Amino acid sequence: MWIRGFRSLWIRLKIEDRRFIGFPFPVSINVLEELLFSFIDILNILSLFTKKHQSEPYSIHSIKKLVNDSLKLLNTLNFGESFDLLDVSTDKVKMSIKIR
Repeated sequence: MWIRGFRSLWIRLKIEDRRFIGFPFPVSINVLEELLFSFIDILNILSLFTKKHQSEPYSIHSIKKLVNDSLKLLNTLNFGESFDLLDVSTDKVKMSIKIR
């Protein structure tokens, strides 16, 4: 069954001097959101065993905030028109990320 709201990231990496052929790799945004929700659940459990104010730059609480912000970003990408998120090319490498 086709779902009209189904969105995916198309990641394409092409390296010139390698046998690697530029292969577009689709990643569903809904699958990424579910993985991040699961990761937040794991971080919630781990945060029970750590202090809230750690002096480390990468504490569990800061990672949890970063994952929550990433979820908000993915949620905004899931609506609207198709667009190119990234299109970078150098002499030998070309990478593009598209939202379709």
